[in-house]
Amino acid sequence: MKKIPYNSFLQSMTLFFVNDNIDEKYANLRKEKINQLKAEMSLINSRAGLQNYIRTYEDSLSNLLVILGVSNEMFKRVISMFRIQLGMIFQTEWDAKQTRKYMLTNDTMMERVCNLFLKGSCDSSLKAQLPGFKLANFIIDDNVMNRLKNDDFLAFLINKEFDTQYNSDLSNANIAKIDDTLNEICKILNLKLVRAPKVDPIGNGTRDIQVNYAIECPGKNLPIFYLKYSFNITTSKGQTDFKRSVKDLRDFIRNKNVEAKQIVVLDGAGWIGRQSDLRDAWDYCDYCLNLQHIEDLKEIIKL
Repeated sequence: MKKIPYNSFLQSMTLFFVNDNIDEKYANLRKEKINQLKAEMSLINSRAGLQNYIRTYEDSLSNLLVILGVSNEMFKRVISMFRIQLGMIFQTEWDAKQTRKYMLTNDTMMERVCNLFLKGSCDSSLKAQLPGFKLANFIIDDNVMNRLKNDDFLAFLINKEFDTQYNSDLSNANIAKIDDTLNEICKILNLKLVRAPKVDPIGNGTRDIQVNYAIECPGKNLPIFYLKYSFNITTSKGQTDFKRSVKDLRDFIRNKNVEAKQIVVLDGAGWIGRQSDLRDAWDYCDYCLNLQHIEDLKEIIKL
């Protein structure tokens, strides 16, 4: 089988991955999260209620930031300020879970964080060190408590919390399609499917080329096919790194395993938005497929 022409490959790419089962899963998770927040956070506008909430639930601070609409980065800055005031010397900032862990054993930190959420500009120390506009965002006032009564607003706030895992689940579903297809092919042709094989381009163990699959044929010392995949919904530097690894694998094949072929599976709006890397990856490999052409693997992998 010949390599799919670049323009045909590009025109058949998927912009948005659609999976009804995953959509249903996250719709249910969102409902569960809304009900959970309502029940757990009903008394957070009092000092006793807030401290009890923080002490009881591991994800309490993260949930508070979601309800308040405060970024994790802003919260880290404030906690770093508190740590400096306590005489702590550090090189890295704490995330919400690390902060909560320390609060459970340090009454001073617990007091300062609770003052941040409950007193705001009424605390003279906080008022002197934080801009009023930023400080106001941390206050658990009546408006914040009313958010707990509004399902639509809670859904809007917590959607972002699920984005990373939702996208990961979509990618995993796509990977499963590849895995199932390769398993079927190798079983029929009596080939060996190796997941995450070690490919050492230099031969001294100093670095490996990331490869998702190798397909080995009985009686041959080296794989006859290598396969790499990447599903990107957004653009990132990781796509350039992936493209370079495709080139590294091409060079390795030319120098060490000239009988092998490299197959690359790429799809998603992120690749459409980063076509300079997409074109290079297409150039460097022997076969470049997307989800619309997964069945082509059965034509490509023939002895």
